[in-house]
Amino acid sequence: MKACKSKIIGLIFFAWSVAISSYGQNLNLIDSLRKSLNGQSSITQFELLNAIGFEYRYSYPDSTIYYCSRAFEMGKQISVKKNLSKPLSFIGLAYANKGDYKNSSEYHDRSIVVAIEQQDSVQLAFGYNNLGRMYFDGGDLVRAYDNLIRSKDIFEVIQDQSGLAYVYRSLANVYKSQGDFEQAITMSTQAYNLRKKLGERRSIVSSLLELGLIYEEKGDTKEALTKLQMADSLAKKINDPVTLAELELGVAEILFSEKGYEESYAKANEVLKRISAITNQKIFIRASLIRGKYFAFQKKFSLAMPIFKDVVLRAEQSGNLIYQIEATRNLALCYQALGNRADAEEMTTQSEILSERIKNTDLQRQIERLQFQLEIEKREKENEFLKSIQIKNESMISSQRFQNRFLLILIIFISIAMATLLIYLRKRKVVNEKLRDQNEQILSQQEAITAANKSLRQQNIQLSELNNEKNSLMNIVAHDLKSPINRIAGLVSVMEIEGKIPDQHKEYLAMIKKATQSGNNLIKDLLDVNAFEANASKPLITNVNVGELLEERINSFQVMAEIKSIKLLVNNTFSGTFKSDADYLNRIIDNLVSNAIKFSPRNSQVSVVGKKEGDAIIISVKDNGPGFLESDRTFLFQKFKRLSAQPTGGESSNGLGLAIVKTLIDRLGGEIALSSEPGNGAEFIVRIPEKK
Repeated sequence: MKACKSKIIGLIFFAWSVAISSYGQNLNLIDSLRKSLNGQSSITQFELLNAIGFEYRYSYPDSTIYYCSRAFEMGKQISVKKNLSKPLSFIGLAYANKGDYKNSSEYHDRSIVVAIEQQDSVQLAFGYNNLGRMYFDGGDLVRAYDNLIRSKDIFEVIQDQSGLAYVYRSLANVYKSQGDFEQAITMSTQAYNLRKKLGERRSIVSSLLELGLIYEEKGDTKEALTKLQMADSLAKKINDPVTLAELELGVAEILFSEKGYEESYAKANEVLKRISAITNQKIFIRASLIRGKYFAFQKKFSLAMPIFKDVVLRAEQSGNLIYQIEATRNLALCYQALGNRADAEEMTTQSEILSERIKNTDLQRQIERLQFQLEIEKREKENEFLKSIQIKNESMISSQRFQNRFLLILIIFISIAMATLLIYLRKRKVVNEKLRDQNEQILSQQEAITAANKSLRQQNIQLSELNNEKNSLMNIVAHDLKSPINRIAGLVSVMEIEGKIPDQHKEYLAMIKKATQSGNNLIKDLLDVNAFEANASKPLITNVNVGELLEERINSFQVMAEIKSIKLLVNNTFSGTFKSDADYLNRIIDNLVSNAIKFSPRNSQVSVVGKKEGDAIIISVKDNGPGFLESDRTFLFQKFKRLSAQPTGGESSNGLGLAIVKTLIDRLGGEIALSSEPGNGAEFIVRIPEKK
């Protein structure tokens, strides 16, 4: 029972951390802040850039690094008197969220140095708090505690209640990790009282849930449920359905672990009425697990097993091993209860394999934390070594000065040794001049390296800004052109409907209609290409009936082919289903067939062949057009490249179709080949493997 509770606590904490992360990135707020940047004063832009970077810190830490780097450079240029350490602190948080503790530590150290230089007590305290949290995430509890105590002392002196709430929450996590639940409850309660006094509702809900988790891990389930119910009551006033679902589901999981099966099942059903797999897949999976375990407890295995299988599939697609393991183990228990030993053993083996993967992941994280600690210790030892060398050099310089004075006195009073002393001093002078020249060369090289590094950083920032400007410009141009072109097309349609148009004007209207259609096609391709580049997510794999899909797509091109008297020949031998992305396959077929018709002469034919070979599908599209020159192959799948062939019916060609096809095929792990000779048509052959 205790192990079950610990696991449930871990699941609740994981899900809540995701919910809190979503608060950290308010997309509406980000859009508002970005729109406010233009036309503002430099100091206002500095604050806005920091605010945007802070909002991105959980989901898009690279964006935090970009915006806060801009803020820091702007702050230096306008010589802000306070808060210059803030963007450095946010960059440190972003690197910690990426798991890069080395860079995180460096930026937090820089933040603290800048805060000290500016005598900025607030940012200095936040800097120590953030550095302590970074050490805690890295597993170094000693350094974490020391920095958090420094932060607490400063916040107490300046009486910053919001800052104190943050550092109390951080200290609660440290105490809880060491099993000191009384101290953890004390710190978390202080954070809750401060946030309650400040009236920050979302922060109050967060504090109550954290208190509930500490009490549950301590073993006080009654008090844990009380805190969760308080959080639930307050969350209802905020009217946040995801937060409410999180809280109600947390209570349901605790109730199930305490054998309150009926009440737990009822709460899980209430959650599923408000949350779907599309709304929030993690909440959906957790609630489904409770339903499945309830049916299994009731020995209604025919109802429980489909739920567990669905959870396994969804958890596997989302990469969540914890839910996948739990569902697999429950499936094994169901099979065992039904007497199906073979399937039960298979599920048990699968759950053990997944558990080993988690252990390996945890081991890798422990190794990374140890490496991080070794790096910090190495750096501190290097600093101590450099300090010892500096002390030794200062001692040697002091001693040398004394010797020189003593020698000078000897020169005055002992004339016999004057010649010897002069020779000695000349030799010393030569040695010192050589050392000085070497030091000057070293300093000069260091300055050159520093200047080169600064230039490279500025160039990287400029390149990043140019790339963002290019993407923004493409979207703006595409969207701003689309509206007037659609208006022109609409006006043309209205004129055609009204009638009474001279024949010559009808010809003009036809030309306008054709031009607007070409423009719309270009904008659509531009938006598609930009979307594919911006969104590198995995394809959505489903069971696709490729035969029906191919027939449907070919039929949609019959009218286009008949306009040019082109005959579409289809040889389709597909049967059954095939695991792939249906939308990707649609786009690939559409682009290849439309290109074949566009570049084929009148009264010709286009042949489409579809078949399955082994675990892959083969789709070929062949036309009788002008074909491709050898020089075309170099630029065949590049964007905006016009090739030697021209459309035969005056159609438009923007050079994006084949680029889109190549991008989609690459994402499906397939390949595309061209068979063509100038003047003898072209055949594109696509091979796409089945996704497992």
